[in-house]
Amino acid sequence: MSMMKWNDDEARRLLLGQLVSLVDGVRTLAIRTSPGPFRKHEPIAVFRPHTLQELMSLVELELEKLVADHAHLRDFASAMRTLLHRLPSDSPRELYDAVMDAAEQWLGDVADEDADGLRSDAAPPTQLEEVSLLIDDLRRERRKTTRREKLAIHTAHEALANGARLHLPYKPLPVPGFGDTQTYMSVTDPGEGHIAGTTTREDWLRGVLVHVEHLERGHQDRESVESYRIPRILNVAKVRLHVAGRAPVTSFIGRPMFDSGKFHLDLWKTVQTMAGTCTAMFQLGVAECKVAMERMTASQIVEFMRCLRTNILRDARTQLLSAAFNLNTPILDDRAGGSRLVTGRKEIGLLGIELVKAGGFDKVTWDGSADTYPSIPVMEQLTHAEALALVHGAHERGLRTYFSAGFRFPHIPLAVYTGVDGVGIGGAQILRYMDSQTGYHGPFQPENISRILAIRDEAARSPLGRAAALLARLDWMASQGRLDDRQQEFRAGLYEALSRQQVDELLGDLDARIAA
Repeated sequence: MSMMKWNDDEARRLLLGQLVSLVDGVRTLAIRTSPGPFRKHEPIAVFRPHTLQELMSLVELELEKLVADHAHLRDFASAMRTLLHRLPSDSPRELYDAVMDAAEQWLGDVADEDADGLRSDAAPPTQLEEVSLLIDDLRRERRKTTRREKLAIHTAHEALANGARLHLPYKPLPVPGFGDTQTYMSVTDPGEGHIAGTTTREDWLRGVLVHVEHLERGHQDRESVESYRIPRILNVAKVRLHVAGRAPVTSFIGRPMFDSGKFHLDLWKTVQTMAGTCTAMFQLGVAECKVAMERMTASQIVEFMRCLRTNILRDARTQLLSAAFNLNTPILDDRAGGSRLVTGRKEIGLLGIELVKAGGFDKVTWDGSADTYPSIPVMEQLTHAEALALVHGAHERGLRTYFSAGFRFPHIPLAVYTGVDGVGIGGAQILRYMDSQTGYHGPFQPENISRILAIRDEAARSPLGRAAALLARLDWMASQGRLDDRQQEFRAGLYEALSRQQVDELLGDLDARIAA
């Protein structure tokens, strides 16, 4: 039944983890089927160590909250308390079977042991790599997990928490104009939603970046709390286990921490702290780490990027560094002794391209978040021509591109028509429940991924989508010096036509030449 030999305390902790997962699953189901507005009064808690008895008390407290919010689950809570009281005395095998029986009764998510899954006489997976292959089988076959498979996956999570190393293939980000599609949807979650949702269907990983970041900030202003924050690294490890090489996994790191407020005094510690964090992410097989460029002048941003990238251990060909610029945060351009405050969104975006190129990062991100939450969609803060100018300008300088903040379904085509490489999409706008009063997040809504990808694909097939993808390819080839004069002339005309959103004639001529 096990992947490793546990002592009694370890076995009971693992069983308690299975029980917690069951309670969370039943709570999620209750929220998703409740007709009233979603309410949540507490933020996601920072993980803290607990004794076994403290963990049992916390589960008791969660059951009380569950019944207070969903009175019809009183019988479920009573059954869980019975299992809790059995935890100190019953054998782990008996308790595990009881927990799985309850999971089948209340969630219906446990398959029969001999039905399509691991045979009762087969050895369970014993290594992280084997568990990752099991997860891939489950995803491809679209079937429920057997109780022995659930135990294997949960045990793998425990192994990661105890420092087990991942040695799994990872998928890098595509080259602009040469991927499965041009604009990848960066499906964003702190981690749990990816494990229970994004990674459970093969079609949800096509043309997708599995992005891990902490989104919840309540109704706090950006000066107090970042719009996006670094996730729990264990969640990143778990997501990598579940994704393996099926899609690129990316992570947000955050804005640099300057304790004294004096850039050069804090530079050493800030660089080494963030370099260590990025290195840990890359060692897990993350394909991109994103760092926010805030609370610095233009010259400081360049120096920070140069110092940071040279202190990170990574495969620079396949593991990218992304610089995030907030379009609503002015930047003091003090390069060459100047002192110009850049305030316009397009101007901040263009300056970001210059700074990223000078700093040696690989990707520029334009974020439109502000103090309001949820954010005003970034595609409503820029005109089509402005957004296209940013993407075009970055691509032709050899940089990948990304837009984020406030994306909802109608904004997806607007991003596709610019040829941007990635779109940050998730959180309360489209993939998480949110309490409108507190701003705290609830369960993940994975079923929306299908709609997100369908909208993206339809936009990509349209004339504007086709033109944007072609321009991205030509811009990237131009950055590599691979276009002749005739192709450069066509590229310039394509950009002008796409900026005016009048591409039908140009594409028609191109299709006719290809057909001839």
